[in-house]
Amino acid sequence: MDEIKIKNLSVINNEKGDLLKGFLKSENKAIDVNEVYFTEINPYEIKAWKRHKTMTCNLIAVRGKIKIVIQKKDKNYLTEILSKDNYKMITIPPNFWFGFQCITEEIGLLVNISNEEHNDDEAEQIDINELMFDWN
Repeated sequence: MDEIKIKNLSVINNEKGDLLKGFLKSENKAIDVNEVYFTEINPYEIKAWKRHKTMTCNLIAVRGKIKIVIQKKDKNYLTEILSKDNYKMITIPPNFWFGFQCITEEIGLLVNISNEEHNDDEAEQIDINELMFDWN
């Protein structure tokens, strides 16, 4: 897979608290899950830029509103705000620079369902100013 994908996810309303579907193997047969981890983003903070060499990331916001920014191969940017109100999974294949920002006053929480276990040598990071993107 070498393209970015955005998939709508289901929210099942319940008076005692909603159920947010995250990952169904039957709907994601191509994804070989090897690790699931959560990343907190402090209010209004930005975590950028990262590029995985071999890992595919499948990102879902489980708390707060999180702006996901991905630099596409044509050097333009894809921007999507993930939240319970815009409940989706973004699949980012290897070799795309991406970052994210919490855009609410509560701590944001992002889950990554990945095809590889974390390995420090597998990803690259650069300073936020090395890619020209207006986060405002």
